[in-house]
Amino acid sequence: MPTPFPVPQPLPPGLDRTAIAAHPALRAVLKVQAGAFLAVHRQIPRIAAIFGTQQRYLLAQLATAMAFERGERGLVVAHFLEAVKEHAIASRNTAISFVEEMLHYRMAQAGPAGADRRSRPVVLAGSTVAALETWLALHLESLDALDGGSRRATLRRDPGLLAQMHPRIVRQLLSSKTTMQPARILALFSDMNDGGLLMDKIIASLDDAPAGAERFPTRIRSFGQLSEPLRITRTHLLRKLAASERTAHVGWSAKRGASIFWISRDFLTEYEAYQIDKLACIEAAWQAAAA
Repeated sequence: MPTPFPVPQPLPPGLDRTAIAAHPALRAVLKVQAGAFLAVHRQIPRIAAIFGTQQRYLLAQLATAMAFERGERGLVVAHFLEAVKEHAIASRNTAISFVEEMLHYRMAQAGPAGADRRSRPVVLAGSTVAALETWLALHLESLDALDGGSRRATLRRDPGLLAQMHPRIVRQLLSSKTTMQPARILALFSDMNDGGLLMDKIIASLDDAPAGAERFPTRIRSFGQLSEPLRITRTHLLRKLAASERTAHVGWSAKRGASIFWISRDFLTEYEAYQIDKLACIEAAWQAAAA
């Protein structure tokens, strides 16, 4: 049977959602975090691409969490398929294709087959574990920036914390409505290739705005700047942006594609809420591991 992912317990004392959301440096920290993830994408685009859409992000998080929980025995594909169905993440065929892609690009290796091919274990490749450690480290660095902690340094000294924390983080994420059902504006981008990275690119490019502003300018001045280095064509980008532009959640200060690109306060609020929820889930796992 698949490893159950029950509703998590309330956050233990620590840097909780309220404290994260109210922190005066939050926006600056998220801007740095977004830039860091863009840098990782440039370094390991193939592995980063596995998180390319919201659905693939959830599939990857679930698969790797279940693999960590079984350790050297590896992820059992049949159990993964059942867990995907339980959490309504994707169809069975999509989940199978996802595992096959991990194997094809050597992000995981297949163990010996049993009587039933579905019982064959899938073990994470070292490069995939390293990428997940980077993912965790960057979030821990954001938490450290909020309270002056030393989480990232602790992870560096004890890499085994990744396997201990990651399944706990995923339980929290899969129980979070904020993660599982992205808000209306974010949802316009979350199902496109590199949609999450596109949003990170926008946030990393944020410029200063006066207090009480309803529009937040970025340093982006063209469609090319907006799409590079993501796996998205100009045509697809234009189509996706059109819906947000019609509802005034993104736009250009003058000529479309040749002026200052901006986002609305609602866009920024939804992005921050998503990141706050994720950081709170990671902090909860950190506190549980520390305990």
